[in-house]
Amino acid sequence: MEVHAHTHTERKKFTHYLWEFLMLFLAVFCGFLAENFREHQVERQRAKVFAQSLLEDLKKDTTALRSGILLSNKKINAEDDILAMMHKSYKQIKDTVFYKDMVSIISSSPFIPTDGTYTQMKASGALRYFDQSLVNLMNAYDVQLKKSKFRDEVEDRAIWVLADLNFNVMNLEVVSDIRFDKPITHKMYIKINDDATSDKFINLVVTNKIFRIRTLQEYGTQLKIAETLIEKLKKEYQLE
Repeated sequence: MEVHAHTHTERKKFTHYLWEFLMLFLAVFCGFLAENFREHQVERQRAKVFAQSLLEDLKKDTTALRSGILLSNKKINAEDDILAMMHKSYKQIKDTVFYKDMVSIISSSPFIPTDGTYTQMKASGALRYFDQSLVNLMNAYDVQLKKSKFRDEVEDRAIWVLADLNFNVMNLEVVSDIRFDKPITHKMYIKINDDATSDKFINLVVTNKIFRIRTLQEYGTQLKIAETLIEKLKKEYQLE
């Protein structure tokens, strides 16, 4: 009888310990879930703050890119006008049109991105707060920025080569008048009196046109990525 009672007590204790273990396990597991949920909510809120800031940066970029695209088309049209004039007789060149077109061509206005938020997120590791598809799009935008910057730099160097020739061909006082919307009070002249100067001038204008077309392409790609990223940020975080 005593042995039997002893066995019953042991079974009762084992069941009791097992139940305590399960309760403790559930408490720890639920605590883990609660903490994980809390961290997720905190990270989600941080992501939304960064997303709002990035959205504002992208809005500024899209405005600048659209302006750059308009300028690009204006430059290309001016280059076409100049080339058309250069293939006519010297007497047919209209001085005022020539000068105004050249001002458009040699004006430099590179795209300067507003990338402070992305740089901050990348440096601080905050990109981990975002879905990988969004991170991939942000990284693609950053890569495209480097391409756009490179095209701007290439074209800028070509502009300076053309401008160097203009020192001998045009009156830069007139260029200054036109550039700053002042009355033209200086003498207009175009000193392209030989084939060598004419050929060099045409080649430099064509070079600038080609570079501007490539810049325009990069701006277009940049704008598309920016617009896609804006829409995804708005949708994911209910932003405006």
